Amino acid sequence: MLPALLLAVSLAILWRVMRGARRPRQRRWPADVQAARREQYRRWAMRPVIAFLLPSVVALALIGRLDALVVLPPEFRPAAAWIGPLQLSDAVLFGAGLAGGVLGTLVGTLWAWRRGKRGLRGPMLGDPGALLPRHRGELPYSAGVALAAGVTEEPFFRLVLPLLIALVTGSAVAGFGLAAVLFGAAHRYQGWAGVAGTTFMALLFTALYLGSGRLWVAIAFHVFLDTIGLVVRPALTGAWRAAP
Repeated sequence: MLPALLLAVSLAILWRVMRGARRPRQRRWPADVQAARREQYRRWAMRPVIAFLLPSVVALALIGRLDALVVLPPEFRPAAAWIGPLQLSDAVLFGAGLAGGVLGTLVGTLWAWRRGKRGLRGPMLGDPGALLPRHRGELPYSAGVALAAGVTEEPFFRLVLPLLIALVTGSAVAGFGLAAVLFGAAHRYQGWAGVAGTTFMALLFTALYLGSGRLWVAIAFHVFLDTIGLVVRPALTGAWRAAP
């Protein structure tokens, strides 16, 4: 009964977040533009803490499963069998290779794009809008948003939602599948390309988590990939300049 209630509450929280999600856009800032931007970045970083991390910790505490933050729950073993066991070193190596490939592809694509001089945005999957830093003074704040996203979203989408669904339905596979779809839907403010891309990344993070049995592996690569999108890419496309 309690897992079903917590699942309903978690889905209600997610629904509220999704209804309120809008693509962050540039707006008319007050006279002190930089202070207003810094405050907005702090809000973007704190929202997932309140919406995802705190409810996740509370839900795990209520069902007596806080250990799931560091130990793969037994309910996930059938789903993990689909992936196959990975040694931690193998998971890290796989993730590092993936991250290196993403970064190398990004650099090569941006190099070709910059030679074409098509503006400062460059190629990307999805549109995070005003989340992108405009100059180097905002890069640390966008890095904070990337860190917050990985640390807060992974416990919610890769652990709590699948675990509660597994406890209610008996199927961890269904739990991870639904959580991946909801993860993509939660990024609908980035457009359909963003939804497709984040859904794919959700499946990848799930594979890293189940294969290694360690949630922090998925968190680490989530943070890394978000850092590429919100810090590295903007810096390469012109954000590494002084504020106007």
